[in-house]
Amino acid sequence: MSQPAATNSKAPSLLPLILTVFLDLLGFAMFIPDLQLRGEGLATAFLGKPSTAVEVGLMVGFGQSVYSIAQLLTGTWLGRLSDIKGRRIVLLGSSALSVVAYFLYAHADTIWLLWLSRALSGIAAANLGVAFAYVADVTKPEERGPKLGLLGAAFGVGFIIGPALGAGLLALGKDSPLLLGYTAAILSAINFVLIYLLVRESNTSRQDAVKKSFATLLREALNVPGLAILLGMFFMMNLAFTNLETTYFRLLADPNWIFKVAQEHVKTFGSVILLVVGITGAITQGGLARIIIPKLGELKTVRVFYTAFVPVFASVPFIPQYFPGIFGTIALGFTNGLAMPSMNSLVSRRAPREMQGSIMGLTQSLGSLARIIGPLFANWLFQHNPSYPYLYGAALATIPAVLAWVVLKPSDPSTDSEPSAGMVH
Repeated sequence: MSQPAATNSKAPSLLPLILTVFLDLLGFAMFIPDLQLRGEGLATAFLGKPSTAVEVGLMVGFGQSVYSIAQLLTGTWLGRLSDIKGRRIVLLGSSALSVVAYFLYAHADTIWLLWLSRALSGIAAANLGVAFAYVADVTKPEERGPKLGLLGAAFGVGFIIGPALGAGLLALGKDSPLLLGYTAAILSAINFVLIYLLVRESNTSRQDAVKKSFATLLREALNVPGLAILLGMFFMMNLAFTNLETTYFRLLADPNWIFKVAQEHVKTFGSVILLVVGITGAITQGGLARIIIPKLGELKTVRVFYTAFVPVFASVPFIPQYFPGIFGTIALGFTNGLAMPSMNSLVSRRAPREMQGSIMGLTQSLGSLARIIGPLFANWLFQHNPSYPYLYGAALATIPAVLAWVVLKPSDPSTDSEPSAGMVH
């Protein structure tokens, strides 16, 4: 049965899209404790006794990267497919694939099955760009920042519940992946049903889309005036943040670090910290973004909070754990929570109507590329000194922070939502 197209005159509910993004991030985050700690054991078993700590670290990093490798390879293609065939069918297909991937994870007892299940999950999660394009289809340009903030809040909530839920399910399942995988599969099946029943097609101009190769599409996207610099900034901030996502549990467990946590408390405390980051990000993107972004404008929001992100991120390994650590992560969640929807909105403003899905898919592919490179290099740096990934991440984040002030101008078409733009110098 065909679905009526969504229109701007009566915008459809974003609830199914919010749930899709939430489940995508949940599918990434709820496996963080298992991938870092059980992944280390599987990597050691695969490599054998003579393996070095650096070799194990690289294997653990690759185990986390394979999810994002799959996203990178398919994200732009799914976005392009949604420009041609429609957003709804792509969202349905990716949700169905998630069910298969999580069922496989439940039975993954070797490093190879673990990687295969994460690769399939990554392909399914490449629908993030399609979800962002859906929002761009049904909202006016000046409304996109706050609306994309709702999807960002879903990101945050997935990140909130994910590690804590994953740790809890592992405890209930006595460290077996069965309960973890089955729970994720059931949630994805529910999401499939909701998309089928509630999501209307939003891409009414899809008959105008032209099939193009990946290389042609990438070249055209980067030739859109001003888009290359925005995509570069987006990539570098994602690359910086992966240093925390992929080493934090190992930082807490490192016996030689100044603020180590007792081994039996690592999963619990690490999950609490990521919970705080997620709660703060969700509150910020779901509520405060609606107030702050329209008041400051998207460009100024990016400038201020990209700049604030740098010292906060650098301080993570040097903050005493428990209450000081929690306050530090609140600051991290707040800064990231306001910058993310603003940057997504700036990118969507630059994208031509017929390329919304392709370009939003490209942003997610760049995020995936960051999560491929990031874990490998972060875990290699960690083996030399646990603080190095965070100092390196802060140095990376400095580049887009400087570019936001020096290169991006309020008079640019993509930043025309700036209040009193003519007075900003």
